[in-house]
Amino acid sequence: MSAGREIRLRIQLAEGHSCEATLNENAVELRTLYAALAMPTRANELIQLPLDGGKSACSFRAAQLVSIVSEPPVVVEASTVEAADHLTPRQEAAVRSRRARYLVIDDFLCPLEHQDMLALATASEKNFEAGTVDGDQPEHRQNLVIPTFGDSAHARLIQNRVLVWYPLLAKALGVDVVALSMVEAQLTAARSRQFYKLHSDVGPDCPRELSCIYYMHRQPRGFVGGELRLYDCVEEEGQSRPADTFEVVDPVSNRLVVFPSGEFHEAVPVRCPSGDFADSRFAITIWLHRAATPDPEACFGWGHFRCGVVAPQLARADGAARTAGRTR
Repeated sequence: MSAGREIRLRIQLAEGHSCEATLNENAVELRTLYAALAMPTRANELIQLPLDGGKSACSFRAAQLVSIVSEPPVVVEASTVEAADHLTPRQEAAVRSRRARYLVIDDFLCPLEHQDMLALATASEKNFEAGTVDGDQPEHRQNLVIPTFGDSAHARLIQNRVLVWYPLLAKALGVDVVALSMVEAQLTAARSRQFYKLHSDVGPDCPRELSCIYYMHRQPRGFVGGELRLYDCVEEEGQSRPADTFEVVDPVSNRLVVFPSGEFHEAVPVRCPSGDFADSRFAITIWLHRAATPDPEACFGWGHFRCGVVAPQLARADGAARTAGRTR
């Protein structure tokens, strides 16, 4: 599907009320809006339109809709609208949207741990190199990374802290606690005009479960921008895509942001007036990987979680599971 044009709308409602919104021409909300205008049978439907880049919304009943002025014009075929109005309940359920799922935890590390992490980042300029994505697409990602950061003592500290929190994080996000196989860690720096465009952290051969971003910067903050946008999600026919609406998280120093790795997100461009590397927006990204099968022999952090599933290695010949366990 193409990116589509941005459509500016001026919506007239009953009793002299009105609102203005901008939607992509492929947005489900745009089709819903015109279907509600054309079909009286949708009078009781609740319509919610994102405003101000998703920071607010306008909600009203379809019966209140009087007229729509669009720029550029939107041409709607009657047959298309009529077909949309006569969807079966199963078809209607096939398209649904949901808000982005995420948690924000401030003061995640103690002050000395935080200062140590930041000192490492600011002193390691020579170790950073250009970040990449599959296919080497510089228009999609421009920032700096230390590929070997995951082998460091600093990485192990924050990895273990996240692993200890993992069951609580999963519960708070409403996702299953699963057996974990590994933890990735990456230290990044974003300088002026650097960014990471809209994406998710999962792929066919990438079983990431949770993504955790830990922010740090020196005080006073030497950059502007660099916010994290977490997009609402539209699910249709078993496929997910980002909605036009999103939440914005400020990259506050010593803040951890956690979200399921399948959530769509982006890092907006940074502007660093001083040009000093130490004024960059620094971040440590932690990815928790789902294990293909529970491993009771795992000695890596919390990777031994069985999550209620009895692993074959723990089952006796009669099928009863051992109750004794061990920790490492």
